[in-house]
Amino acid sequence: MSIVGLDEVTLTTEDLGVARRFLEDFGLALASESEHELVFVARDRTGLRIRRVGDPSLPPGPVEGPNIRQAVWGVGDAAALERIAAELGKDREVRVSGGLVSSVDDDGLAIAFRLTQRVPLTNELPAVNVPGLPPQRKVNQTLDFDAPIRPNTFSHLVMYTPDLARIERFYVERLGFRITDRFTGMGVFMRAEGNPDHHQLFFIQRPPGKGLNHIAFHVRDMNEVMLAGKRLHAKGWASSWGPGRHIYGANVFWYFKSPFGGNIEYDADMDVVDDDWKPRETAPGPDTAAIWSTSYPPSAGH
Repeated sequence: MSIVGLDEVTLTTEDLGVARRFLEDFGLALASESEHELVFVARDRTGLRIRRVGDPSLPPGPVEGPNIRQAVWGVGDAAALERIAAELGKDREVRVSGGLVSSVDDDGLAIAFRLTQRVPLTNELPAVNVPGLPPQRKVNQTLDFDAPIRPNTFSHLVMYTPDLARIERFYVERLGFRITDRFTGMGVFMRAEGNPDHHQLFFIQRPPGKGLNHIAFHVRDMNEVMLAGKRLHAKGWASSWGPGRHIYGANVFWYFKSPFGGNIEYDADMDVVDDDWKPRETAPGPDTAAIWSTSYPPSAGH
């Protein structure tokens, strides 16, 4: 279906002022602000739309209180939008307005699709000195530990589901997602057809649970994960897991509690895969969730 990744997620909060301060401290840029709404973006213009709990303009949420209200996926071309609208229109309501194709997934989450608004990124390779190889940093040059850190792009979305098999079928059979790895009886990692990152979606089965587990943004490298997390923690925001490194996806991570009913994650250095990748499967648990970590994972998993 030529889905290239998450363009935007809409979240709700009890306090827009707290949400604004949190996302500024996290490193996202304020793109627009009104009495009722905040929009924050990463460097490539993917990002978050924030409104208050109870906002009547939003689609229904999966649970009461702060949580996710919509996931907007970017696609590569107009033909992909038409294919998605036709496919979803076979068995559910689809609304097309202003270039946005809107519907719901099989858990009732509002989903939408648009021509992606992300812009190309430019980055410098991290200068890492490795014994036996030419130095990557100049002689007498050290690292800048005070440089600003801005998340590069929306990495992934993790949701609870009451029926893992059903939601997997929907995203794979209807929207063309690829399975990358599994936790037996508990979770499934998926990537969009047009994105080689190991996962943009992960579902955790927790009947009768629905709703947000966490969202994640890519920063450049492990050093940025550690520095950004250290800075966020120093500003008074609570860490929930990490820093550490996952096994599935291999991404370095650091999770923080957020004002949006779930966690938010800095991540970096995720595996990239293609259709030759063979999905792996293992039992869920602390020893399979991370190869190393400074704390144990939350009981819900990933």
